[in-house]
Amino acid sequence: METGIYDNLDEELYHSDEAVSSTILKEMRRSPRHAYSRTQQERGKTTRTLTLGRLLHACVLEPDRFKKDYAPPLDPAAYPDALVSQEDYKACCKTLGLPVSGTKQVLKERIQEAADDAVFWDDILAEHSKGRTLISQPDFDICAGVMSSVQHHGKASKVFTDGVSERSLFWEDPGTELACRARMDYYREDIGVVFDLKTTTDARLESFQRDVFKYGYHISAAMYLEGCRQLGLKATAFAWLAIEKEPPYAIGLYMASPEMLAAGDNDFRDYLATFAACKESSFWPSYSDDFVTIDLPPWAHNKPLLQSGVS
Repeated sequence: METGIYDNLDEELYHSDEAVSSTILKEMRRSPRHAYSRTQQERGKTTRTLTLGRLLHACVLEPDRFKKDYAPPLDPAAYPDALVSQEDYKACCKTLGLPVSGTKQVLKERIQEAADDAVFWDDILAEHSKGRTLISQPDFDICAGVMSSVQHHGKASKVFTDGVSERSLFWEDPGTELACRARMDYYREDIGVVFDLKTTTDARLESFQRDVFKYGYHISAAMYLEGCRQLGLKATAFAWLAIEKEPPYAIGLYMASPEMLAAGDNDFRDYLATFAACKESSFWPSYSDDFVTIDLPPWAHNKPLLQSGVS
């Protein structure tokens, strides 16, 4: 992509770009080879975690798009006469005196010719979704719970207004001349804050502090703010909306401290410089090539002695 600011950029197009992202850079904490491997991974992989993350981003950040792109689940029990499985099709064919061999589509065509009042579950879903992605019941329940929690939260309900969601940034780093990219969950130019939505199992302060360090959220924050600076966007602060993905869907609001952002900026620049050097040399090392003496971790030496004997 050309250097610039992009709104409504297709997600797959963003992720397919060769520019360096914070997701790639954070792999440098493990090794340059892991970072390089990340750049070569197949695009478009989907897991339930990724799918749920996209759903929650849409329902919280872009509720209008959520309604437009996603369809709520339907309960088959509400349509008792609908033929659902291939076994249902075969049973119906048998009742109608029709052959029961063939694919599901072949069986359906036979039934339609013989009984024009037959109801098919696939047709009901197609009419209901009308091109939208159908949400599973478990995912829909989580989305509904999260949306309700945000709407009833005094401050969280006001965060995602008067801003822009999913804004993509592409710039060239002056120091390394590497192409970089970032995609902000939500940006409030009026107050100069970049917001990031994170789902978690525990949104308490101490737990989320660990998540920030474990997953390198502070590195992403620093890189996003750098992208804003390079492209002339007002951004002086970074905040997280941490939402638990299980009832009661509790919310934690956290603003990155100046010290955290400084640490993230140092890591971001160090990793970017190392990435540039590896790219220049086409050498992406991982772990040591030599044998390394290994001992038990420090905490293991403080383990209390086991008590023996019979009382």
